Amino acid sequence: MILKNCRIYLNNNFVSGEIKIEDGKIKRIAKIINEDDKKVDLKNNLVVPGVIDAHVHLRWRSKKEGFKSGSLAGINGGVCFVIDMPNDSPPITNKNLFYKKLDDAKKEKLNIYLNYGVTEKNYKENVEDAKAYKIFMVKSVGELYINDYTLLKDILSLNKFYCVHAEHKDIINENLKKYSYNSWLSHCLIRDNRAEYEAVKEIIKNLTNAKVHFCHISTKESINILKDAKKNFKITVEVTPHHLYLTKDKAEMLKGFGKVNPPLRDKEDIISLINGINNGVVDIIASDHAPHLIEEKLKDVNECPSGIPGLETLVPLTINLANKNLISLEKAISLISLNPAKIFNIDNEIKEGNVANLTVIDIKKEGKINPELFESRAKFSPFEGLEVKGFPVYTVVNGELFEAYGCKI
Repeated sequence: MILKNCRIYLNNNFVSGEIKIEDGKIKRIAKIINEDDKKVDLKNNLVVPGVIDAHVHLRWRSKKEGFKSGSLAGINGGVCFVIDMPNDSPPITNKNLFYKKLDDAKKEKLNIYLNYGVTEKNYKENVEDAKAYKIFMVKSVGELYINDYTLLKDILSLNKFYCVHAEHKDIINENLKKYSYNSWLSHCLIRDNRAEYEAVKEIIKNLTNAKVHFCHISTKESINILKDAKKNFKITVEVTPHHLYLTKDKAEMLKGFGKVNPPLRDKEDIISLINGINNGVVDIIASDHAPHLIEEKLKDVNECPSGIPGLETLVPLTINLANKNLISLEKAISLISLNPAKIFNIDNEIKEGNVANLTVIDIKKEGKINPELFESRAKFSPFEGLEVKGFPVYTVVNGELFEAYGCKI
């Protein structure tokens, strides 16, 4: 197969050329390839190293999603690689379960990597095939969280790579005494800015040898703290599209479709996150894809689970930021492709001999986010109807070409 009329992002430059794919690998990259083979005209659309969504919840063995629909959702969204979190039911906190899950992950077309769950009992275990170890600072599933923060010093002294969900359990418990949990806004108030940035400070206070990736950072205070901390520690920072687009004044309107952890914030927090992207504090954008059954998301605030699907909106919402001149196109590519590849040691480079994992993006294509076109089982989104510019049109996963979301609009 030869991909014709490509605008390839190579070595931080946009280069016109063509790509020959053979036996799943990139056989040749050249200005023009005159060979007999199946030809696909990419119409001068952008070809970037396969997009990596470094934070997803594919709900292994769950009717909410599962690896089959989750894999299709990723490919539909222009995503070639995902890193799946361990808060399944039961949680992935022992090696036997981890490797059963990994075996299932390898059966799918999407490249699925796994994080291993950290508990107060298992934190000294080594799981070589885990991309990282996931720390929850507030209760997740079963024993999958750190309740005793005095253990953090021992945990973070180990030479490991941790992904951290930073929300401080004590602050949340304090706020539960102050606010009645009776509205969508109250969810935001109970898990407030302080709950996040105090948890960030708790990690940094105890950090020595470990490398830490802070998941879904959402507040201006956290950005300021992390800006300084990155000078002294091995820290990387992730933000999500929903924290870059949505504010808590929309909480009552969005209802369950806007209920996430950490919750929606204020406009000034969004401004700080965008500034954090542009000044290098923020390293990646990930979706925190967390699908639920629609009937669950329609329940009242006490019974509605937190989380929204995001695999199929990650690319368009990120490229849309570039089209709105909030960030550069080069920065957008770094956030969802180059930087997560470096951080999580994933080889998605476009070079001869490499396995072909590519995302093809029409940066000029305009359309509305339409959950009916999702391959995820969760066919809802707080972004439904949002006009955006820039969609994935093809996904090449391990040499196989698929039409992506943008081809359906």
